[in-house]
Amino acid sequence: MNTLVKGIFLSAIILVSSTAFSQQLDLSYFDKKETTQVSVETEELDLDRILSYEGIYLDHGSTHEVAKLYITRSGFLNLRENDIPFSWTIPKKANIQMKSLEDYNSEILKADCMEPMDFYPEYETYVQMMYDFEEAYPDLCEIIEIGTLSSGRKILAAHIGDQLGVQEEEPNFLYTSSMHGDELAGFPMMIMYIDMLLCNYGTDTMMTELVDNVNIYINPLANPDGAYRGGNQTVEQAIRFNNQFVDLNRNFPDPKEGPNPDGRNHQEETLLFMDFAEQYDIHLSCNIHGGVEVCNYPWDTFIEKHADDDWWIDVTRAYADTVHIHAPQGYMTDFNDGITNGYEWFNVAGGRQDYMTYFHRGREFTLEISTDKLLDSELIPTYWGYNKDALLNYMNEARYGLRGRISDCDTGLPILAEISIPEHDKQNSSVFSSEADGSYYRYLAEGQYEIMVTAEDYDTLFADINIVDKSTIRFDGELCPLGGVSTVDNIISSTNIYSIKNKIFLNGTDEIVNATMSVYSINGQMIQKSPIVDMSINLNYPLSTGIYLVCVEKDGIISTYKLMITQ
Repeated sequence: MNTLVKGIFLSAIILVSSTAFSQQLDLSYFDKKETTQVSVETEELDLDRILSYEGIYLDHGSTHEVAKLYITRSGFLNLRENDIPFSWTIPKKANIQMKSLEDYNSEILKADCMEPMDFYPEYETYVQMMYDFEEAYPDLCEIIEIGTLSSGRKILAAHIGDQLGVQEEEPNFLYTSSMHGDELAGFPMMIMYIDMLLCNYGTDTMMTELVDNVNIYINPLANPDGAYRGGNQTVEQAIRFNNQFVDLNRNFPDPKEGPNPDGRNHQEETLLFMDFAEQYDIHLSCNIHGGVEVCNYPWDTFIEKHADDDWWIDVTRAYADTVHIHAPQGYMTDFNDGITNGYEWFNVAGGRQDYMTYFHRGREFTLEISTDKLLDSELIPTYWGYNKDALLNYMNEARYGLRGRISDCDTGLPILAEISIPEHDKQNSSVFSSEADGSYYRYLAEGQYEIMVTAEDYDTLFADINIVDKSTIRFDGELCPLGGVSTVDNIISSTNIYSIKNKIFLNGTDEIVNATMSVYSINGQMIQKSPIVDMSINLNYPLSTGIYLVCVEKDGIISTYKLMITQ
Protein backbone atom coordinates (compact mmCIF):
# COMPACT_ATOMS: atom_id res chain seq x y z
CA MET A 1 0.00 0.00 0.00
CA ASN A 2 1.61 3.31 -1.01
CA THR A 3 2.00 6.17 1.47
CA LEU A 4 -0.84 8.29 0.06
CA VAL A 5 -3.32 5.41 0.02
CA LYS A 6 -2.17 4.29 3.44
CA GLY A 7 -2.71 7.77 4.87
CA ILE A 8 -6.20 8.01 3.41
CA PHE A 9 -6.98 4.53 4.69
CA LEU A 10 -5.81 5.21 8.21
CA SER A 11 -7.43 8.61 8.48
CA ALA A 12 -10.74 7.07 7.46
CA ILE A 13 -10.68 4.56 10.30
CA ILE A 14 -12.20 5.43 13.64
CA LEU A 15 -11.09 2.83 16.13
CA VAL A 16 -13.34 2.11 19.07
CA SER A 17 -13.42 -0.66 21.60
CA SER A 18 -14.88 -3.93 20.42
CA THR A 19 -17.52 -3.67 23.15
CA ALA A 20 -18.79 -0.36 21.82
CA PHE A 21 -18.53 -1.44 18.23
CA SER A 22 -20.64 -4.51 18.87
CA GLN A 23 -23.65 -2.23 18.35
CA GLN A 24 -22.84 -2.57 14.64
CA LEU A 25 -21.00 -5.90 14.51
CA ASP A 26 -22.57 -8.39 16.88
CA LEU A 27 -23.20 -12.08 17.07
CA SER A 28 -26.32 -11.82 14.94
CA TYR A 29 -24.12 -11.03 11.92
CA PHE A 30 -22.58 -14.50 12.19
CA ASP A 31 -26.01 -16.11 11.93
CA LYS A 32 -25.92 -15.15 8.25
CA LYS A 33 -22.20 -15.01 7.49
CA GLU A 34 -19.51 -17.34 8.78
CA THR A 35 -16.71 -14.78 8.57
CA THR A 36 -15.93 -11.10 8.18
CA GLN A 37 -12.90 -8.81 8.08
CA VAL A 38 -11.94 -6.23 10.69
CA SER A 39 -8.94 -3.87 10.99
CA VAL A 40 -6.74 -3.40 14.04
CA GLU A 41 -4.06 -0.78 14.62
CA THR A 42 -1.06 -2.78 15.81
CA GLU A 43 1.25 -0.05 17.15
CA GLU A 44 0.36 -0.61 20.81
CA LEU A 45 -0.99 -4.15 20.54
CA ASP A 46 0.62 -7.57 20.60
CA LEU A 47 -0.41 -8.94 17.22
CA ASP A 48 1.04 -12.40 17.91
CA ARG A 49 -1.12 -12.63 21.02
CA ILE A 50 -4.22 -11.57 19.07
CA LEU A 51 -3.52 -14.14 16.36
CA SER A 52 -3.18 -16.86 18.99
CA TYR A 53 -6.88 -16.56 19.79
CA GLU A 54 -9.24 -19.01 18.16
CA GLY A 55 -11.05 -17.75 15.08
CA ILE A 56 -8.67 -14.88 14.23
CA TYR A 57 -6.48 -14.95 11.12
CA LEU A 58 -4.17 -12.45 9.44
CA ASP A 59 -5.64 -11.44 6.10
CA HIS A 60 -4.33 -9.90 2.88
CA GLY A 61 -3.92 -6.14 2.83
CA SER A 62 -2.24 -6.01 6.23
CA THR A 63 0.69 -3.70 6.86
CA HIS A 64 3.06 -3.27 9.80
CA GLU A 65 0.77 -0.49 11.08
CA VAL A 66 -2.71 -1.92 10.40
CA ALA A 67 -3.60 -5.60 10.52
CA LYS A 68 -6.60 -6.83 8.59
CA LEU A 69 -8.04 -9.77 10.45
CA TYR A 70 -10.33 -12.45 9.13
CA ILE A 71 -12.58 -13.50 12.01
CA THR A 72 -15.24 -16.09 12.73
CA ARG A 73 -17.88 -16.01 15.48
CA SER A 74 -15.34 -17.27 18.01
CA GLY A 75 -12.83 -14.70 16.82
CA PHE A 76 -15.34 -11.91 17.36
CA LEU A 77 -16.03 -13.17 20.87
CA ASN A 78 -12.29 -13.23 21.61
CA LEU A 79 -11.86 -9.65 20.39
CA ARG A 80 -14.76 -8.52 22.53
CA GLU A 81 -13.79 -10.43 25.66
CA ASN A 82 -10.21 -9.12 25.51
CA ASP A 83 -11.35 -5.57 24.75
CA ILE A 84 -9.26 -5.35 21.57
CA PRO A 85 -10.21 -2.25 19.55
CA PHE A 86 -11.06 -2.80 15.91
CA SER A 87 -12.86 -1.18 13.01
CA TRP A 88 -15.42 -2.81 10.76
CA THR A 89 -17.51 -1.84 7.77
CA ILE A 90 -20.30 -3.86 6.26
CA PRO A 91 -18.69 -5.88 3.47
CA LYS A 92 -19.62 -4.95 -0.06
CA LYS A 93 -21.90 -7.48 -1.68
CA ALA A 94 -20.52 -8.52 -5.05
CA ASN A 95 -22.77 -8.66 -8.09
CA ILE A 96 -22.45 -12.33 -8.96
CA GLN A 97 -23.72 -14.07 -12.07
CA MET A 98 -23.45 -17.85 -12.14
CA LYS A 99 -23.47 -20.05 -15.23
CA SER A 100 -25.33 -23.33 -14.93
CA LEU A 101 -24.28 -26.45 -16.76
CA GLU A 102 -27.46 -26.34 -18.83
CA ASP A 103 -26.83 -22.76 -19.93
CA TYR A 104 -23.19 -23.48 -20.65
CA ASN A 105 -23.98 -26.50 -22.82
CA SER A 106 -26.51 -24.53 -24.83
CA GLU A 107 -24.21 -21.55 -25.46
CA ILE A 108 -20.63 -22.75 -25.79
CA LEU A 109 -19.07 -23.23 -29.21
CA LYS A 110 -16.49 -25.89 -28.51
CA ALA A 111 -13.08 -25.69 -30.21
CA ASP A 112 -13.61 -21.95 -30.84
CA CYS A 113 -12.04 -19.20 -28.76
CA MET A 114 -14.51 -18.43 -26.00
CA GLU A 115 -15.71 -14.93 -25.19
CA PRO A 116 -14.26 -13.39 -22.01
CA MET A 117 -16.14 -14.80 -19.05
CA ASP A 118 -18.46 -12.37 -17.29
CA PHE A 119 -19.71 -15.05 -14.91
CA TYR A 120 -18.56 -17.57 -12.34
CA PRO A 121 -19.25 -21.19 -13.30
CA GLU A 122 -21.29 -23.44 -11.07
CA TYR A 123 -19.16 -26.33 -9.82
CA GLU A 124 -20.50 -28.85 -12.36
CA THR A 125 -20.07 -26.23 -15.10
CA TYR A 126 -16.43 -25.73 -14.12
CA VAL A 127 -15.71 -29.45 -14.26
CA GLN A 128 -17.41 -29.74 -17.66
CA MET A 129 -15.46 -26.78 -19.03
CA MET A 130 -12.20 -28.40 -18.00
CA TYR A 131 -12.99 -31.73 -19.62
CA ASP A 132 -14.28 -29.97 -22.72
CA PHE A 133 -10.79 -28.55 -23.23
CA GLU A 134 -9.46 -32.09 -23.25
CA GLU A 135 -12.16 -33.21 -25.69
CA ALA A 136 -11.73 -30.25 -28.04
CA TYR A 137 -7.92 -30.31 -28.07
CA PRO A 138 -6.91 -33.94 -27.39
CA ASP A 139 -3.43 -33.48 -28.88
CA LEU A 140 -2.66 -30.44 -26.72
CA CYS A 141 -4.55 -30.84 -23.45
CA GLU A 142 -5.23 -33.47 -20.84
CA ILE A 143 -6.99 -32.95 -17.52
CA ILE A 144 -5.16 -34.17 -14.44
CA GLU A 145 -7.19 -35.01 -11.36
CA ILE A 146 -4.86 -33.83 -8.64
CA GLY A 147 -7.27 -35.41 -6.21
CA THR A 148 -10.86 -35.81 -5.03
CA LEU A 149 -11.71 -34.25 -1.67
CA SER A 150 -13.84 -35.95 0.98
CA SER A 151 -16.65 -33.62 -0.14
CA GLY A 152 -16.56 -35.26 -3.57
CA ARG A 153 -15.25 -32.13 -5.27
CA LYS A 154 -12.16 -32.45 -7.44
CA ILE A 155 -8.99 -30.42 -7.69
CA LEU A 156 -8.17 -30.31 -11.39
CA ALA A 157 -5.31 -29.10 -13.55
CA ALA A 158 -5.04 -28.72 -17.31
CA HIS A 159 -1.79 -30.14 -18.66
CA ILE A 160 -0.91 -28.41 -21.93
CA GLY A 161 1.90 -29.38 -24.29
CA ASP A 162 2.66 -30.30 -27.89
CA GLN A 163 3.66 -33.89 -27.07
CA LEU A 164 1.48 -35.19 -24.28
CA GLY A 165 2.66 -38.47 -22.82
CA VAL A 166 6.23 -37.89 -24.00
CA GLN A 167 8.91 -36.87 -21.50
CA GLU A 168 10.43 -33.78 -23.08
CA GLU A 169 13.39 -31.80 -21.80
CA GLU A 170 11.30 -28.73 -20.97
CA PRO A 171 10.72 -26.61 -17.86
CA ASN A 172 7.57 -27.39 -15.88
CA PHE A 173 5.36 -24.36 -15.22
CA LEU A 174 2.30 -23.99 -12.96
CA TYR A 175 -0.40 -21.36 -12.59
CA THR A 176 -2.75 -21.99 -9.68
CA SER A 177 -5.53 -19.86 -8.24
CA SER A 178 -7.92 -19.43 -5.33
CA MET A 179 -6.43 -21.56 -2.58
CA HIS A 180 -8.29 -19.00 -0.47
CA GLY A 181 -11.81 -19.89 -1.51
CA ASP A 182 -13.18 -16.34 -1.43
CA GLU A 183 -10.35 -14.87 -3.55
CA LEU A 184 -11.88 -15.82 -6.85
CA ALA A 185 -10.85 -13.27 -9.47
CA GLY A 186 -8.14 -15.61 -10.74
CA PHE A 187 -10.52 -18.58 -11.03
CA PRO A 188 -12.30 -17.58 -14.27
CA MET A 189 -9.12 -15.91 -15.54
CA MET A 190 -7.25 -19.20 -15.45
CA ILE A 191 -10.08 -20.90 -17.36
CA MET A 192 -9.75 -18.16 -19.97
CA TYR A 193 -5.97 -18.58 -19.95
CA ILE A 194 -6.31 -22.29 -20.77
CA ASP A 195 -8.69 -21.48 -23.60
CA MET A 196 -6.43 -18.72 -24.95
CA LEU A 197 -3.39 -20.99 -25.19
CA LEU A 198 -5.30 -23.81 -26.85
CA CYS A 199 -7.40 -21.90 -29.34
CA ASN A 200 -4.48 -19.70 -30.46
CA TYR A 201 -2.03 -22.57 -30.89
CA GLY A 202 -0.63 -22.56 -34.40
CA THR A 203 -1.73 -18.98 -35.16
CA ASP A 204 -0.16 -16.87 -32.41
CA THR A 205 3.64 -17.15 -32.41
CA MET A 206 4.28 -16.55 -28.71
CA MET A 207 1.52 -18.87 -27.50
CA THR A 208 2.59 -21.57 -29.93
CA GLU A 209 6.19 -21.34 -28.71
CA LEU A 210 5.04 -21.55 -25.10
CA VAL A 211 3.03 -24.71 -25.74
CA ASP A 212 5.89 -26.19 -27.77
CA ASN A 213 8.66 -25.37 -25.30
CA VAL A 214 7.12 -25.32 -21.81
CA ASN A 215 5.38 -28.14 -19.98
CA ILE A 216 2.33 -26.22 -18.73
CA TYR A 217 0.00 -26.96 -15.81
CA ILE A 218 -2.93 -24.70 -14.91
CA ASN A 219 -5.07 -25.23 -11.81
CA PRO A 220 -7.91 -22.67 -11.80
CA LEU A 221 -9.40 -23.62 -8.41
CA ALA A 222 -7.23 -24.94 -5.59
CA ASN A 223 -9.93 -24.80 -2.88
CA PRO A 224 -13.29 -25.85 -4.34
CA ASP A 225 -14.80 -26.53 -0.92
CA GLY A 226 -14.11 -22.97 0.20
CA ALA A 227 -15.31 -21.44 -3.09
CA TYR A 228 -18.55 -23.42 -3.14
CA ARG A 229 -19.17 -23.26 0.60
CA GLY A 230 -22.79 -22.29 -0.06
CA GLY A 231 -23.39 -25.15 -2.50
CA ASN A 232 -22.31 -26.08 -6.00
CA GLN A 233 -24.60 -23.50 -7.60
CA THR A 234 -23.12 -20.35 -6.04
CA VAL A 235 -19.90 -18.70 -4.85
CA GLU A 236 -21.70 -15.98 -2.90
CA GLN A 237 -20.99 -17.73 0.43
CA ALA A 238 -17.34 -18.45 -0.44
CA ILE A 239 -14.94 -18.49 2.50
CA ARG A 240 -11.19 -18.23 2.85
CA PHE A 241 -10.84 -21.66 4.47
CA ASN A 242 -11.43 -25.25 3.47
CA ASN A 243 -14.22 -27.38 4.95
CA GLN A 244 -12.26 -27.81 8.19
CA PHE A 245 -11.88 -24.03 8.58
CA VAL A 246 -8.14 -24.22 7.95
CA ASP A 247 -6.28 -21.49 6.08
CA LEU A 248 -4.51 -23.54 3.42
CA ASN A 249 -1.88 -20.85 2.89
CA ARG A 250 -0.68 -21.31 6.47
CA ASN A 251 -0.79 -25.10 6.37
CA PHE A 252 2.34 -26.02 4.38
CA PRO A 253 5.68 -26.99 5.92
CA ASP A 254 7.68 -23.84 6.59
CA PRO A 255 11.47 -23.57 6.24
CA LYS A 256 11.73 -21.57 9.47
CA GLU A 257 8.74 -22.60 11.59
CA GLY A 258 8.75 -26.33 10.85
CA PRO A 259 6.33 -28.88 9.37
CA ASN A 260 3.12 -27.60 11.02
CA PRO A 261 3.49 -23.86 11.56
CA ASP A 262 -0.25 -23.35 12.13
CA GLY A 263 -0.53 -26.19 14.64
CA ARG A 264 -2.98 -28.04 12.37
CA ASN A 265 -2.55 -31.33 10.59
CA HIS A 266 -1.79 -31.07 6.89
CA GLN A 267 -5.14 -30.83 5.17
CA GLU A 268 -6.18 -33.05 2.28
CA GLU A 269 -5.74 -30.11 -0.12
CA THR A 270 -2.26 -29.45 1.25
CA LEU A 271 -1.21 -33.08 0.91
CA LEU A 272 -2.54 -33.25 -2.64
CA PHE A 273 -0.50 -30.23 -3.71
CA MET A 274 2.58 -31.51 -1.91
CA ASP A 275 2.26 -34.78 -3.85
CA PHE A 276 1.65 -32.87 -7.08
CA ALA A 277 4.80 -30.79 -6.59
CA GLU A 278 6.81 -33.94 -5.96
CA GLN A 279 5.40 -35.81 -8.95
CA TYR A 280 5.54 -33.03 -11.54
CA ASP A 281 8.72 -31.22 -10.45
CA ILE A 282 7.51 -27.65 -10.97
CA HIS A 283 10.35 -25.24 -11.84
CA LEU A 284 8.47 -21.94 -12.12
CA SER A 285 5.03 -21.07 -10.78
CA CYS A 286 2.62 -18.39 -9.64
CA ASN A 287 -0.06 -18.61 -6.96
CA ILE A 288 -2.99 -16.21 -7.59
CA HIS A 289 -4.81 -14.56 -4.67
CA GLY A 290 -6.90 -11.43 -4.09
CA GLY A 291 -7.55 -8.74 -1.50
CA VAL A 292 -4.87 -6.33 -2.66
CA GLU A 293 -3.02 -5.64 -5.93
CA VAL A 294 0.67 -6.54 -5.83
CA CYS A 295 3.29 -9.09 -6.88
CA ASN A 296 4.62 -10.64 -3.66
CA TYR A 297 7.93 -12.48 -4.04
CA PRO A 298 9.98 -14.65 -1.61
CA TRP A 299 10.62 -14.85 1.11
CA ASP A 300 7.51 -14.60 3.30
CA THR A 301 9.10 -16.35 6.27
CA PHE A 302 12.75 -15.20 6.20
CA ILE A 303 13.82 -11.65 6.90
CA GLU A 304 16.91 -12.35 4.75
CA LYS A 305 16.54 -11.77 1.04
CA HIS A 306 16.42 -14.69 -1.38
CA ALA A 307 19.77 -15.42 -3.03
CA ASP A 308 18.20 -14.48 -6.37
CA ASP A 309 16.48 -11.37 -5.06
CA ASP A 310 17.67 -9.36 -8.08
CA TRP A 311 16.00 -11.83 -10.41
CA TRP A 312 12.77 -11.71 -8.39
CA ILE A 313 12.72 -7.94 -8.55
CA ASP A 314 13.30 -8.05 -12.31
CA VAL A 315 10.49 -10.49 -13.12
CA THR A 316 7.89 -9.04 -10.75
CA ARG A 317 8.78 -5.53 -11.90
CA ALA A 318 8.22 -6.72 -15.47
CA TYR A 319 4.82 -8.16 -14.49
CA ALA A 320 3.65 -4.94 -12.82
CA ASP A 321 5.03 -2.73 -15.59
CA THR A 322 3.24 -4.80 -18.23
CA VAL A 323 -0.01 -4.50 -16.28
CA HIS A 324 0.43 -0.72 -16.07
CA ILE A 325 0.44 -0.53 -19.88
CA HIS A 326 -3.03 -2.09 -20.06
CA ALA A 327 -4.67 -0.86 -16.85
CA PRO A 328 -5.83 2.58 -15.73
CA GLN A 329 -3.68 4.63 -13.37
CA GLY A 330 -3.89 3.33 -9.83
CA TYR A 331 -4.17 -0.39 -10.59
CA MET A 332 -1.39 -2.51 -9.05
CA THR A 333 0.55 0.48 -7.72
CA ASP A 334 0.66 -0.40 -4.01
CA PHE A 335 3.94 -0.82 -2.13
CA ASN A 336 6.86 -0.43 -4.57
CA ASP A 337 4.64 0.44 -7.54
CA GLY A 338 3.12 -3.03 -7.62
CA ILE A 339 5.80 -5.32 -6.17
CA THR A 340 6.95 -6.25 -2.67
CA ASN A 341 9.19 -8.63 -0.82
CA GLY A 342 6.89 -10.82 1.24
CA TYR A 343 8.52 -10.39 4.63
CA GLU A 344 8.74 -6.63 4.20
CA TRP A 345 4.96 -6.62 3.73
CA PHE A 346 4.12 -8.99 6.60
CA ASN A 347 5.54 -12.25 7.83
CA VAL A 348 3.72 -15.42 6.74
CA ALA A 349 4.60 -18.91 7.92
CA GLY A 350 3.27 -22.01 6.19
CA GLY A 351 2.64 -20.38 2.82
CA ARG A 352 2.79 -22.31 -0.41
CA GLN A 353 5.09 -19.78 -2.09
CA ASP A 354 7.94 -20.47 0.31
CA TYR A 355 7.17 -24.19 0.38
CA MET A 356 7.57 -24.49 -3.38
CA THR A 357 10.64 -22.25 -3.44
CA TYR A 358 12.48 -23.76 -0.47
CA PHE A 359 11.55 -27.43 -0.34
CA HIS A 360 11.13 -28.05 -4.09
CA ARG A 361 13.86 -25.66 -5.25
CA GLY A 362 11.43 -24.04 -7.70
CA ARG A 363 10.54 -20.36 -8.01
CA GLU A 364 7.04 -19.18 -7.08
CA PHE A 365 5.56 -15.76 -6.41
CA THR A 366 2.13 -14.77 -5.12
CA LEU A 367 0.03 -12.58 -7.40
CA GLU A 368 -2.56 -10.49 -5.59
CA ILE A 369 -4.77 -9.67 -8.56
CA SER A 370 -7.65 -7.52 -7.27
CA THR A 371 -8.52 -5.49 -4.18
CA ASP A 372 -11.98 -7.05 -4.19
CA LYS A 373 -11.56 -10.70 -3.43
CA LEU A 374 -14.81 -11.59 -5.15
CA LEU A 375 -15.04 -9.38 -8.25
CA ASP A 376 -18.38 -8.35 -9.69
CA SER A 377 -18.97 -10.71 -12.58
CA GLU A 378 -19.03 -7.94 -15.18
CA LEU A 379 -15.53 -6.83 -14.06
CA ILE A 380 -13.86 -10.18 -14.79
CA PRO A 381 -13.19 -9.36 -18.48
CA THR A 382 -11.78 -5.96 -17.46
CA TYR A 383 -9.25 -7.43 -15.03
CA TRP A 384 -8.46 -10.15 -17.55
CA GLY A 385 -7.51 -7.41 -19.98
CA TYR A 386 -5.23 -5.82 -17.38
CA ASN A 387 -3.33 -9.05 -16.71
CA LYS A 388 -3.45 -11.21 -19.85
CA ASP A 389 -0.17 -10.06 -21.40
CA ALA A 390 1.65 -10.03 -18.07
CA LEU A 391 0.53 -13.61 -17.39
CA LEU A 392 1.93 -14.67 -20.76
CA ASN A 393 5.21 -12.82 -20.21
CA TYR A 394 5.77 -14.42 -16.82
CA MET A 395 5.20 -17.89 -18.25
CA ASN A 396 7.68 -17.01 -20.97
CA GLU A 397 10.32 -16.51 -18.24
CA ALA A 398 10.37 -20.30 -17.93
CA ARG A 399 12.21 -20.39 -21.27
CA TYR A 400 15.11 -18.22 -20.10
CA GLY A 401 18.05 -18.59 -17.75
CA LEU A 402 20.47 -21.47 -17.31
CA ARG A 403 19.56 -24.98 -18.30
CA GLY A 404 21.23 -28.19 -19.37
CA ARG A 405 21.70 -31.86 -18.69
CA ILE A 406 23.96 -33.60 -16.17
CA SER A 407 25.11 -37.11 -17.05
CA ASP A 408 27.63 -39.82 -16.18
CA CYS A 409 30.85 -39.39 -18.19
CA ASP A 410 31.15 -43.13 -18.73
CA THR A 411 27.59 -44.26 -19.39
CA GLY A 412 25.88 -41.07 -20.55
CA LEU A 413 23.00 -41.84 -18.17
CA PRO A 414 21.30 -38.95 -16.29
CA ILE A 415 22.49 -38.06 -12.80
CA LEU A 416 20.68 -36.50 -9.85
CA ALA A 417 23.08 -33.65 -9.15
CA GLU A 418 23.03 -30.33 -7.32
CA ILE A 419 23.79 -27.22 -9.37
CA SER A 420 24.88 -24.48 -7.00
CA ILE A 421 26.69 -21.16 -7.07
CA PRO A 422 29.38 -20.91 -4.36
CA GLU A 423 29.20 -17.78 -2.20
CA HIS A 424 25.84 -16.93 -3.76
CA ASP A 425 23.37 -19.65 -2.86
CA LYS A 426 21.70 -19.85 0.53
CA GLN A 427 18.50 -21.22 2.03
CA ASN A 428 18.03 -23.93 -0.61
CA SER A 429 18.35 -21.62 -3.61
CA SER A 430 20.43 -24.17 -5.52
CA VAL A 431 18.64 -26.54 -7.90
CA PHE A 432 18.84 -30.24 -8.74
CA SER A 433 18.90 -32.05 -12.03
CA SER A 434 16.19 -34.56 -12.76
CA GLU A 435 16.99 -38.15 -11.96
CA ALA A 436 14.82 -39.17 -14.92
CA ASP A 437 16.54 -37.23 -17.70
CA GLY A 438 19.30 -35.17 -16.05
CA SER A 439 17.74 -31.83 -17.02
CA TYR A 440 17.93 -28.79 -14.74
CA TYR A 441 16.66 -25.19 -14.84
CA ARG A 442 18.04 -22.23 -12.95
CA TYR A 443 16.63 -18.71 -13.25
CA LEU A 444 19.20 -15.97 -12.69
CA ALA A 445 19.62 -12.23 -13.12
CA GLU A 446 22.01 -11.11 -15.81
CA GLY A 447 25.68 -11.48 -14.87
CA GLN A 448 28.71 -13.75 -14.51
CA TYR A 449 28.40 -16.85 -12.29
CA GLU A 450 30.64 -19.76 -11.37
CA ILE A 451 28.50 -22.85 -10.96
CA MET A 452 29.44 -26.02 -9.12
CA VAL A 453 27.91 -29.40 -9.98
CA THR A 454 28.03 -32.08 -7.29
CA ALA A 455 26.60 -35.56 -6.93
CA GLU A 456 27.10 -38.38 -4.48
CA ASP A 457 29.97 -40.67 -5.47
CA TYR A 458 31.05 -38.37 -8.32
CA ASP A 459 33.81 -35.85 -8.79
CA THR A 460 32.82 -32.19 -8.71
CA LEU A 461 32.60 -29.96 -11.76
CA PHE A 462 32.97 -26.18 -12.01
CA ALA A 463 32.06 -23.90 -14.90
CA ASP A 464 31.87 -20.16 -15.57
CA ILE A 465 28.52 -19.04 -16.95
CA ASN A 466 27.48 -15.71 -18.47
CA ILE A 467 23.76 -15.06 -18.07
CA VAL A 468 22.18 -12.66 -20.57
CA ASP A 469 18.75 -11.23 -19.77
CA LYS A 470 15.86 -12.79 -21.71
CA SER A 471 18.16 -15.46 -23.14
CA THR A 472 18.65 -19.19 -22.70
CA ILE A 473 22.15 -20.31 -21.69
CA ARG A 474 22.90 -24.01 -21.88
CA PHE A 475 25.53 -25.91 -19.94
CA ASP A 476 25.67 -29.71 -20.16
CA GLY A 477 27.95 -31.33 -17.63
CA GLU A 478 29.46 -34.77 -17.37
CA LEU A 479 30.44 -36.07 -13.94
CA CYS A 480 32.89 -38.91 -13.55
CA PRO A 481 32.71 -41.45 -10.74
CA LEU A 482 35.10 -40.90 -7.85
CA GLY A 483 38.53 -42.15 -8.76
CA GLY A 484 38.21 -41.12 -12.39
CA VAL A 485 39.28 -37.86 -14.00
CA SER A 486 36.91 -34.93 -13.50
CA THR A 487 37.83 -32.17 -15.93
CA VAL A 488 36.42 -29.90 -18.55
CA ASP A 489 39.16 -30.14 -21.18
CA ASN A 490 42.50 -30.50 -19.39
CA ILE A 491 44.59 -27.36 -19.60
CA ILE A 492 47.83 -29.24 -19.06
CA SER A 493 48.62 -32.89 -19.40
CA SER A 494 49.84 -35.33 -16.78
CA THR A 495 49.12 -33.02 -13.88
CA ASN A 496 49.57 -33.74 -10.20
CA ILE A 497 48.45 -31.28 -7.56
CA TYR A 498 49.81 -31.12 -4.03
CA SER A 499 50.29 -28.77 -1.10
CA ILE A 500 53.28 -27.98 1.11
CA LYS A 501 52.62 -25.69 4.08
CA ASN A 502 51.05 -22.53 2.63
CA LYS A 503 51.51 -23.31 -1.08
CA ILE A 504 49.65 -25.37 -3.69
CA PHE A 505 51.75 -26.72 -6.58
CA LEU A 506 50.91 -27.97 -10.04
CA ASN A 507 53.44 -30.56 -11.16
CA GLY A 508 53.08 -31.06 -14.90
CA THR A 509 55.17 -31.50 -17.99
CA ASP A 510 53.91 -28.26 -19.52
CA GLU A 511 54.25 -24.83 -17.97
CA ILE A 512 51.00 -22.92 -17.46
CA VAL A 513 50.83 -19.11 -17.59
CA ASN A 514 48.07 -16.50 -17.43
CA ALA A 515 45.84 -18.78 -15.40
CA THR A 516 44.10 -18.67 -12.03
CA MET A 517 43.57 -21.21 -9.28
CA SER A 518 40.50 -21.26 -7.02
CA VAL A 519 40.41 -23.32 -3.84
CA TYR A 520 37.07 -24.47 -2.36
CA SER A 521 36.06 -26.39 0.70
CA ILE A 522 34.25 -29.65 -0.03
CA ASN A 523 30.88 -27.92 0.55
CA GLY A 524 31.63 -25.31 -2.10
CA GLN A 525 32.77 -22.31 -0.07
CA MET A 526 35.57 -20.43 -1.80
CA ILE A 527 38.73 -20.19 0.30
CA GLN A 528 41.00 -18.30 -2.08
CA LYS A 529 41.39 -17.35 -5.72
CA SER A 530 44.84 -16.30 -6.98
CA PRO A 531 46.89 -16.05 -10.20
CA ILE A 532 49.20 -18.99 -10.82
CA VAL A 533 52.86 -17.96 -10.66
CA ASP A 534 55.64 -20.49 -11.27
CA MET A 535 53.09 -23.31 -11.29
CA SER A 536 51.87 -22.51 -7.74
CA ILE A 537 49.91 -20.13 -5.57
CA ASN A 538 50.65 -18.86 -2.09
CA LEU A 539 47.84 -19.49 0.39
CA ASN A 540 46.82 -16.91 2.95
CA TYR A 541 47.09 -19.65 5.55
CA PRO A 542 47.90 -23.40 5.52
CA LEU A 543 44.98 -25.71 4.82
CA SER A 544 43.78 -27.97 7.61
CA THR A 545 43.30 -31.70 7.19
CA GLY A 546 40.53 -32.57 4.74
CA ILE A 547 39.46 -32.71 1.09
CA TYR A 548 39.45 -29.59 -1.08
CA LEU A 549 38.41 -28.80 -4.62
CA VAL A 550 40.91 -26.90 -6.78
CA CYS A 551 39.73 -25.24 -9.97
CA VAL A 552 42.32 -24.17 -12.56
CA GLU A 553 41.10 -21.78 -15.25
CA LYS A 554 42.78 -20.51 -18.42
CA ASP A 555 41.05 -18.78 -21.35
CA GLY A 556 37.65 -19.95 -20.18
CA ILE A 557 38.73 -23.61 -20.00
CA ILE A 558 38.45 -25.18 -16.57
CA SER A 559 40.00 -28.22 -14.89
CA THR A 560 38.84 -29.36 -11.47
CA TYR A 561 40.96 -31.49 -9.12
CA LYS A 562 40.57 -32.93 -5.68
CA LEU A 563 43.28 -32.10 -3.17
CA MET A 564 43.63 -34.18 -0.02
CA ILE A 565 45.47 -32.68 2.95
CA THR A 566 46.54 -35.40 5.38
CA GLN A 567 48.54 -33.39 7.89
